[in-house]
Amino acid sequence: MSNRWLYLALPPFLLVAVAFMLVQLFMELDEDSVDRKAAERLTLYRQTILGEYQKYRYLPYMIARDPRATSALGLGQPSESANRFLQEMAENSGVDLLYVMNAEGTTLASSNWQEDLSLVGRNYGFRPYFSAAIEGEEGRFFAIGATSDEPGLFLARPTPVSGKPVGVAVVKVDMGPLEEAWAEGGETVFASDANGVIFLSSQPDWRYRTLTALPQEVRQMIEATRQYAGRELSPVSDSLDQERQQLVIDGKNYRHNSADVGLLGWTLHFLVPVEETRKSVLPIWAATISLCLVYAVIVLVLRGRRLRKASALLRQESAGLKELNTRLVEEIQERRRVEKELLEAQRGLARSSRLAAVGEMSAAVVHELSQPLAALRMFVAGTRKFLEKGDTETASENLDEIDSLQMRMASLTQELKRFARPGESRIEKIDLTESVRTAEKIVRPRFEETGCLLKLDLPSDPLEAETAPLRIEQILVNLLRNGADATAGEEAGEVKLHAQRQGTELVLAISDNGPGIPEDLKERIFDPFFSTKTSSGGMGLGLAISMRLAEDLGGSLSVRANTPKGAVFELRLPALSGEKASERASNSAGDSASGTRTEREPEAAE
Repeated sequence: MSNRWLYLALPPFLLVAVAFMLVQLFMELDEDSVDRKAAERLTLYRQTILGEYQKYRYLPYMIARDPRATSALGLGQPSESANRFLQEMAENSGVDLLYVMNAEGTTLASSNWQEDLSLVGRNYGFRPYFSAAIEGEEGRFFAIGATSDEPGLFLARPTPVSGKPVGVAVVKVDMGPLEEAWAEGGETVFASDANGVIFLSSQPDWRYRTLTALPQEVRQMIEATRQYAGRELSPVSDSLDQERQQLVIDGKNYRHNSADVGLLGWTLHFLVPVEETRKSVLPIWAATISLCLVYAVIVLVLRGRRLRKASALLRQESAGLKELNTRLVEEIQERRRVEKELLEAQRGLARSSRLAAVGEMSAAVVHELSQPLAALRMFVAGTRKFLEKGDTETASENLDEIDSLQMRMASLTQELKRFARPGESRIEKIDLTESVRTAEKIVRPRFEETGCLLKLDLPSDPLEAETAPLRIEQILVNLLRNGADATAGEEAGEVKLHAQRQGTELVLAISDNGPGIPEDLKERIFDPFFSTKTSSGGMGLGLAISMRLAEDLGGSLSVRANTPKGAVFELRLPALSGEKASERASNSAGDSASGTRTEREPEAAE
């Protein structure tokens, strides 16, 4: 009798054992699923933070370069014109504050100069962003405003952007809208700084609290910089287990995932209630208990009413199948819902990628148009002086140059729009020496500004090629301007352009006697947004665009070390073949004999 009961009890014990193993397995699967979702969300949130940072990163650099904003530094006292300019820039760019400080950290111009809490006259030399910028670096610092008591991200650049800084240009960006977007998303996410202080959070009560207790020296450093304006900075977590990814806040247990933001040195945290990692436990135990109960009923039915209760047993089994079918239908609906959410997330990531592509193209437009704009400013200034002296002939020549530059800029924007479709550019038979001299006119103001010497070594014979002249000029302008920037700090800075024909190729070598390019950076020098101009704030697009243009024209662009120092950029292009050159010469002779002249098309002439 005891053996019989043992055999009857064996199946429920096996079911419980199997259920226990399934619970452990599905808990691990649920945790992996939550971690994958957390990784995706953290990547998206990280991109939103970096996108907000990159959106305003250029602004302090532009302010530092603009004499309208930095005029107060030359006067040594507040300037109303500088205040009005910063106020207009802040309103147009959407930033919270724009201000300029002198070398001692005293604010001489600010966008809020007319408000009660104006920054003009206040000293912020104790802020880390000021210390970094006055040392010639880019300052980045999130803090609560010492005057306004409002939080924001402070971005700073030295002015002037090259040479010894005499002041600092600062932009304050309000991160509140980003935090509000997090809260509207319904997820638990927050960002902490390098010291573990939470400063952005979808839960407002967690803001300005810490993950763990701060050491005394860290607290003293935060108080010295007045980063969080005397906030208590008390721990928000009851316990933190990094190994098990467990975090307890206000008695609630969370699954904890984190990711580094990168450039800003912040850490993003994504929390999911532990209950979501155990959602498969209850159905498994419910199914196990149900099966045990069904088993007990079956045993009792077979024991008491073997034959007469056979139909009742079938009805119970049918009910069990119906319940299982219902659960299957619910699981299918749940999977469809999850798939829909994943599809929406993928679409969101695709939109973010498109926005990033638009940002890169905008940066390229700014980079390429800044050089002709600089030349335009020089010609306009010269024209005014010639008109004041009554030299209308020279002024007229300058106006011709200005008209040529604006036509070039119009063509240049069309070229940037067609950057991804190089086949649409106009191909002509040209003399590369003409392109060299056109590029030399554009970059000449930059060489005069830096005091560097530009030498052209051109052959007497024409360097004929069948190519796109405007793109060649773009490449040469980028390389010559980079050479001027590289030699700006040298005592006798010199850039030399040597052109010659080597077999079936035309070779243009631009060499300088600057500091050169480190060996470990030569592989990355042509990558987009990579730049060695730490002091001048180069955006790292010129060489990437030049490399692309050279390859599109069937040529190549390379770099090597110069002797005794500096770098040599070598542009190689296919030369016009002898047969084509002869054909062109005969056509020119025929045109001369018939008394006609062949004109270049407008785009090539420009």
